[in-house]
Amino acid sequence: MVLSDTAARALYGACHKKGPHKGRLLKNAPKDPMSRAAWYGAQSVCNPYKLSIGALLFMRDEERAIYREVETLFDDMKAAGWKPEGLDRDRYTLEMLGAW
Repeated sequence: MVLSDTAARALYGACHKKGPHKGRLLKNAPKDPMSRAAWYGAQSVCNPYKLSIGALLFMRDEERAIYREVETLFDDMKAAGWKPEGLDRDRYTLEMLGAW
């Protein structure tokens, strides 16, 4: 699956751009609404415990479209054998400790 330009920009805004965690998801949801929707879509597959039900309920239509697009991308990647859980630092740490 290929992301739309809007979804790709939103997902880029939900990731670290510099430093040792470059390319991984931000620890907390970003302030930008579109990037936040992409972050929630990615976290729904990587670490669903970080999702906020209230934020999901009150998403606007364009945010919900970004959320579904990113969630579908991550689900497809997971079905293909890729482990997107490594993109979330907390989930990765818990897996390394054997607690997940």
